[in-house]
Amino acid sequence: MPHVKANGVELFYELFGDSSKPTFVMTHGLGGHGRGYENQIEALSAEFQLMLWDMRGFGQSERVPVTEGAYSRWTMAKDLSELLKAIGIGAAHIHGHSLGGLVSQQFAIDYPEQTLSLVIQDTSAEIKQEYLSGWDGMLKTVREQGIGALPFDPQRSWGDPYIESNLEDIRAFTTATAERNAPEVYAEGVRISGPELGAHPVAPDLPGIACPVLVICGDQDRLTPPGGSVRIHRAIPQSKLVILPGSGHFPNVETPDAFNEALLEFLREATSK
Repeated sequence: MPHVKANGVELFYELFGDSSKPTFVMTHGLGGHGRGYENQIEALSAEFQLMLWDMRGFGQSERVPVTEGAYSRWTMAKDLSELLKAIGIGAAHIHGHSLGGLVSQQFAIDYPEQTLSLVIQDTSAEIKQEYLSGWDGMLKTVREQGIGALPFDPQRSWGDPYIESNLEDIRAFTTATAERNAPEVYAEGVRISGPELGAHPVAPDLPGIACPVLVICGDQDRLTPPGGSVRIHRAIPQSKLVILPGSGHFPNVETPDAFNEALLEFLREATSK
């Protein structure tokens, strides 16, 4: 599939399914890429046109130099807005996971006319002051020593059932993430998710989101704990909360059948209104 220039950046995307059906856009997290949703392609593209894309600096999209303002949730939300316009999609159902969840929340706030519904997965809308030191430490490590210097800690991001039977897969996933990403861009993702979110939370703007919203997360997510998802759900008037048992930060990988079922149930209801 092509790269398209949008908001001044070459962005990579893929489309699956029937273009006459509503479009569902999936937005990856820190260090990820669109194909991280491989487990969703078959199920979702049977009923929707599924769009996977790589945010600026990640995957096969252009690695923009790190300058002030080049990487932020506002910039990435504008990237998606311009990308949809460039490929002729007027409005879509929007998903975002982790860092992508920040981007998708901002997208729904800034571009409501392009947002048919919103799926917010394993992310946050604010950070308590006591947790900022952890993000600051992570940012310092990546900037000074690289991504590979981060400690291997499966319990932080993965649920116990998945760890028990897939530890080597998790180790390979962690290694591939470090090898695939540029440290300076990864560090920007950490900054957006930590210090920038601490200084500029999304939470105050959430009540203004008027479209249908699904907030979904794993009950064993220790990176962005379920309490944050509960607070997002309570802040958005038209929202539904689904907490998937036995999953960590990646229920799309750990419990894909339950994850896909929850998404499809929500999207069917959203498209019927």
